[in-house]
Amino acid sequence: MIDVTRELVAYAIIGAVLLIAVPTALVVLRRRHRQKLRRRGIKRYGH
Repeated sequence: MIDVTRELVAYAIIGAVLLIAVPTALVVLRRRHRQKLRRRGIKRYGH
């Protein structure tokens, strides 16, 4: 039983990290993309 709970804890931690990391990474990548477009002089982005 101890082994099973240890695995569950490990998966829970990995899941929580992914839940936090994935949206954060998407936001950062979008922001970088917008800044690149803005530097090129394209005013409208995302529409």
